Amino acid sequence: MSLFAYVEYPGRGLAIGRDVDGVPFFSYWLTGRSPASQARELVVHDREIIVRDTSGGPLDDLRHYTAATRGDNWVIVGNGTQVAELTAAREHQPDLQLALRQLTYEPDPPIRTPRITATATLNGPDLTEVVVGSARAYDGAPELTEHPSLYAAHIAPGTAVTTTTYNGTAADIITHGRPEVVAIPVTWSALTDQLWRSLHPELRVAAITTRLDTTNFTDAILQSR
Repeated sequence: MSLFAYVEYPGRGLAIGRDVDGVPFFSYWLTGRSPASQARELVVHDREIIVRDTSGGPLDDLRHYTAATRGDNWVIVGNGTQVAELTAAREHQPDLQLALRQLTYEPDPPIRTPRITATATLNGPDLTEVVVGSARAYDGAPELTEHPSLYAAHIAPGTAVTTTTYNGTAADIITHGRPEVVAIPVTWSALTDQLWRSLHPELRVAAITTRLDTTNFTDAILQSR
């Protein structure tokens, strides 16, 4: 499985792992169908990455949110308000697999977009206690929520865990949110460009990759519309 496999409309996606040289990283990307979804940008702060509106219109929690936070030895990444909520609750509920069970999918029927989230413990080049999971509508019974997740005690070089909210086309949206292990055959600094080129030109909004063996997000490499 390749991180750069073409899907016309992946919605939002994330990957966390170690590049071919063993450098820990995460990537996050946005696509959008509507003008409102496309009028967004990623804003990088020392320890926070924000999805911000660029249109001057009203704020919308489903489109504008904190996408990543980090501390000295941890990181949380996701596609909605759950990132800020999980960050605030981290001291009391550090196990993300348990915390994810309190979430449900986004209130956007009939799509029911999954809430996708990742976390890891950081220690120099090591990436441990990695969890990637989602809260998604149960297939066949969408009034129920299921929480698929993948836990890895360690991540080997050249490997990442990834998921996206969708797995279809802009006309035929297929919800996803199931984590997968993928190969990372390049360095972290090449990932943003390759991700950007793998996204449909009319739908892509932004993509970012940042290394995780530093103390903040300021080395992030960003592409946007």
